[in-house]
Amino acid sequence: MAVFEALTSNDNALNYELLKKYINYPVVRPHYRISVLNPDETINYTIPSQDIMEGGISYTEEYQNGQRRNISLELINDRGKYTPSINGIWLDTKFLFEIGLEIKKEIYWFPKGIYIMGDVTLTDNDSERTVSIQLKDKYAVFEGKMGTLESAYEVEVGSDIEDALKGIFNFATGSGYILDYKEIIMDTSFIGFKTQSTIRVEEGGTLGDVIAQLATQLSAEYYYNNLGNFCLYPINETIDDSNKPIIWTFTKLNRDIQNLSVNYKNEEVINVVKVVGDNIDNGIYSAVVTNENPSSPICIQRIGRRIAPKYTEPNIWNDDLAADLARYYLRQASFIGVDFSTSVGFNPLLAVNNICEVESSNENLRREKLLLTSISFTSADGIMQLNLCSTKDLPFIYSNEV
Repeated sequence: MAVFEALTSNDNALNYELLKKYINYPVVRPHYRISVLNPDETINYTIPSQDIMEGGISYTEEYQNGQRRNISLELINDRGKYTPSINGIWLDTKFLFEIGLEIKKEIYWFPKGIYIMGDVTLTDNDSERTVSIQLKDKYAVFEGKMGTLESAYEVEVGSDIEDALKGIFNFATGSGYILDYKEIIMDTSFIGFKTQSTIRVEEGGTLGDVIAQLATQLSAEYYYNNLGNFCLYPINETIDDSNKPIIWTFTKLNRDIQNLSVNYKNEEVINVVKVVGDNIDNGIYSAVVTNENPSSPICIQRIGRRIAPKYTEPNIWNDDLAADLARYYLRQASFIGVDFSTSVGFNPLLAVNNICEVESSNENLRREKLLLTSISFTSADGIMQLNLCSTKDLPFIYSNEV
């Protein structure tokens, strides 16, 4: 779960400290590159920059399991080059997105995920012909029509979870290819772990449902990284903010930070979460997690108990696993309560679920540690929109109430 899974895709990558120096320059020149991939995710060709409409790339990254990223892409289509066809871009064509930083006339490229083609809209009028393409996070293949089950899918109790995942990823699509050719990245603590109960998803469900239940049994967070590898990491590590490095510091003298605002969503504040598992071996496992951190503005001691609807999860096979999931859900819910938003300059190092330090006189922030929960930007101006939450809201104390 390294902060920088890949600093750049160049052969001669810059080190982190040198990158920070260049990103802090008064003028930063961002670049954007989208490549069409072969089914095995090698590059087929790169879309010429002149074929991309000015400001025609919109990128969003949200901290969540499964699908984290999406892109809206608008291309000039004067000669019908990007009109969908079986000999061109077509259903489930894959794309690579990279953002670039120009340094001394050389562009250093940073991969920002692999995508599959979603909906396409053609526009043809007197002034222009364009095509708008929705690019969906690579995980969408498991949750869409290609991942829909024609019959019930079952993973028996005692099955090796890594093998079960590889079986899904090597699933034949019927077109001569498999769903995913890339290596799965799993935390070493998961190696050799067996399913503790049978997983069954009925006809009409999706392979994404199967993956989610496998991840639940591991107590794992799961998503695709910048390079297009499927990743699974322990929830207890991904939600532990105490040891995370500070990915960036925005001081009040910094040229980057603009329009910082704080949104208090009082009706959505939650500080109690309960998770209950299915009946397994004649036992029902459960946990309640509460925010009782006295430094948190939304802790129980300050505002009373604010309870989320009960989460009922299959494949909860002990109380500790229920507690892991409850902590994870409560942390996710805490993002909403006090939400910081700001605009910053182009920065290819930013990634969700990492810590930024922020300084602001108006909001009384003194190098406040904020967790980055979403990033969005367009190719129009290089300005990034960030959403963050205070790490003070996030520590929890576990209790075994039922």
